[in-house]
Amino acid sequence: MNSLEEKVLSMINEKEVVEFLQQLIRSKSTYPPGDTREVANVCLRKLVEAGVEAKLIYPDHDAKSIWDDGVDHNNIPSVLGVLKGRKEKPVLVYNAHIDTVRVEDSDKWKYDPFSGVVEDGYIYGRGAGDDKSSVAAQIMAAVALARAGVKLNGTLIVNPVADEEACSYRGTKWLRDKGYLNPDYLVIGEQTDNKVAVAERAVLWIEVTIKGKAAHGAMPWEGDNAVVRAAQFINLVESDLVPRLQERTHPYLPHSTISVTKINGGVNSNAIPEICNITLDRRLVPGETKEQVLKEINDLLAKLADETSPFEWELKVTYDAGAPVNTDPNEGLIKTLLGIVEDLTGEKTNPIGYRQGSDGRLFADRAIPIAIYGPSDPAVGHSTNERVSIKQLVEATKVYTLLALRMLG
Repeated sequence: MNSLEEKVLSMINEKEVVEFLQQLIRSKSTYPPGDTREVANVCLRKLVEAGVEAKLIYPDHDAKSIWDDGVDHNNIPSVLGVLKGRKEKPVLVYNAHIDTVRVEDSDKWKYDPFSGVVEDGYIYGRGAGDDKSSVAAQIMAAVALARAGVKLNGTLIVNPVADEEACSYRGTKWLRDKGYLNPDYLVIGEQTDNKVAVAERAVLWIEVTIKGKAAHGAMPWEGDNAVVRAAQFINLVESDLVPRLQERTHPYLPHSTISVTKINGGVNSNAIPEICNITLDRRLVPGETKEQVLKEINDLLAKLADETSPFEWELKVTYDAGAPVNTDPNEGLIKTLLGIVEDLTGEKTNPIGYRQGSDGRLFADRAIPIAIYGPSDPAVGHSTNERVSIKQLVEATKVYTLLALRMLG
């Protein structure tokens, strides 16, 4: 570690980092309703006070969510902090989300979930892990660089973003589409236990509509029961497709999967159902495509029709999260990150895969290096007594700081 790096790291104060995360936790930003105004302003003030150029950005009303949730776009700002260097390029983007899931079981929490209590080296609260600890670490890294007066050879963008828990349509996706985010290197702050993740499965939600023929319940032979057809299709998914998907693997990820998550059919107790809708959750490993997925489902329905009798169906993709993330571990961004973690901890670590979903998928088709990295155990995200260790929080702040120095040095 050189003298400049030591100087910048000396700007990081554990007490300040902890108190900043506590502020973020106390600023409620649960979805729904996804109101990020208070927490965004906390982020904005911290950046501006340190001399980082920053502003709030509100999505246009053309940023349509997949949810019919009635969220007011004026209530969901994201933050864009820019630390300009001697050159405009390359651009390193730090992205982490400021919205959280709801608290539905506050009586089961050890502490008020919006108090940010510190006990035994941990900070507790909703968002302590997912994802305000990454937000805090990324912002405090930019603050340390600004306070040290560092002039980078490139641009660092820090992006505390809204709407991730609502599938990102009014957050990262909108910012990307409008040209606010055009990174050469991207680091997504998420719970990885401060390990470096290089891969993530993609997500498709698919609605299968099976069409039968209505009839009176007293004369079922006059109809074609769409619910029965759906049950036959589900059995075929489990017996035919699931085993094939288990063979599609990736060194850092679980195998490819398909899950039936919803089924809805029938209108009356005495009527043979004419329509049945099934929702499928499909997780794609790198190498799989949306077109391949839809063909496989179509082929399975055609097989069912051949084995039973002809019927009609429709497929509709209701959510497309983007392509799988699959960064080469030999990319400079990844090697640099792994080297920094080793420098700070004294432990050599290997890349991992990220099992949840992140906004990294929205850039996976751009052929840029993407890393997913942040403090806290992913198992505590969205859970009761969510927490992050102070040791990991400070360590992540230092990692983000050194990464900007080494990638834009």
